[in-house]
Amino acid sequence: MFKISILIPTFKRPVLVLEAIASCLDQTYLPFEIIISDDSPDDRTAQAVEELKRGTRISIIYLHNKPGLGQIGNTNRLFETALGDLILLLHDDDALLPIALDSLVKLFAADPDLDIAFGKQYIMTETGEVSLSRSEYFNTSYFRSAAYEGTVLTSLEAGMGQQFPNNGYLMKREIVEAIQFRAYGFDAELGNGCEYDFGLRIGIAGYKMYFLNQYLVKYRVALNSMSSSLTDDSGYQSFRILRNFIADTRFGEAIRHQRLRERAPIAITQAVNTGRRKDAFTIFCSEWYRSKILTIPGLKRLGYMCLAKSKL
Repeated sequence: MFKISILIPTFKRPVLVLEAIASCLDQTYLPFEIIISDDSPDDRTAQAVEELKRGTRISIIYLHNKPGLGQIGNTNRLFETALGDLILLLHDDDALLPIALDSLVKLFAADPDLDIAFGKQYIMTETGEVSLSRSEYFNTSYFRSAAYEGTVLTSLEAGMGQQFPNNGYLMKREIVEAIQFRAYGFDAELGNGCEYDFGLRIGIAGYKMYFLNQYLVKYRVALNSMSSSLTDDSGYQSFRILRNFIADTRFGEAIRHQRLRERAPIAITQAVNTGRRKDAFTIFCSEWYRSKILTIPGLKRLGYMCLAKSKL
């Protein structure tokens, strides 16, 4: 039997985090512990979790950070608190399907050398409605399809191409004893790119990963999510990291080129929004966006670069 620690960082989402916790309690393979690390300034989440704890025998540990630690500190505190053999990081607005832990644990039982396992993510709206078409498109774009099941991609390719997801993965606890979230990397501040940096460094380290071609997680796309924020720079940061990255593997350079072409438009916009207008023009004129310059979206983006004000 594997002891699993489910780790949930949260901030001002008392209703949604309860849904996330409830999905953990509804597993066919029950976790050893659920740890919530809360950056909220008020006690609404604390009160909600306390009520939930009374109805279960599973250990629910609540940590309240005052003052808040931010995304990096909050997540790392969870990593440092966990006692399970395996850990699963879950965002406070997402949810596990009931078979998630059981499906992933079976992979570890079958292969003692396995370090990390993950499946597909349903895309759901802010109200919890799942879109099958968006889910299929989303997973396919991140190499989560039948063609890539198992260990087809190397760990480096999985981290770089984001087949390795930003949450909902099961991994050996000793990995996060060696690699945690950080604020600075690849010669610059990482901003909102800390999740991408984390996944890429795990890939670089060569941990054995397994992709299970099965839906295991519901990933919520909310209006108030970080990715919709005008100060978000996660797309810019992943572009910045990949721009000078060398991926000397079978699929590595092809994946890098694909991601750079995909990220270039949002990287330009986010660079302008976050006060990096000079770099926005550099990306705009680069090989990753040059072919789009004379298109309608390209001309609109040029106007945005010239006229828009930084959001910071």
